[in-house]
Amino acid sequence: MKLIYRGVNYEHNPLTVEPTAASEISGKYRGGTWKHNYPRHIPQNQPTAELKYRGVSYYIGEPLQVELMIRSKQHSNAVKTAQVEQPKKIGGELTKTHITNIRRNLEHRLQVATEKGDQNLIRLLEDEARQIA
Repeated sequence: MKLIYRGVNYEHNPLTVEPTAASEISGKYRGGTWKHNYPRHIPQNQPTAELKYRGVSYYIGEPLQVELMIRSKQHSNAVKTAQVEQPKKIGGELTKTHITNIRRNLEHRLQVATEKGDQNLIRLLEDEARQIA
């Protein structure tokens, strides 16, 4: 069926629903008969989803699809933990490099303080060196 809405033409194809004869309901009301046909039920698959209610996770959908979803989630979690472990090694190396740079900077400041002969600054820098060690 061709229709026009605000100057735009479009084709309207309504869904055809087949009524079932077995579930026909009829009766009489104030002398007139009436009939009601229920549409034939077409089963639709329920979508698979992970839901959470009050902090408790649960799954809906077909059991095989739910199992597939759980296993893929476990696999993705394993991959994420494998990726997280790698930066920890890099973080340890960064920490060592950072401490090395702090010690080098402290040694340079201590050398400059001894050249100037500032005993108060030398004492403060030696205290800082003990804290780092």
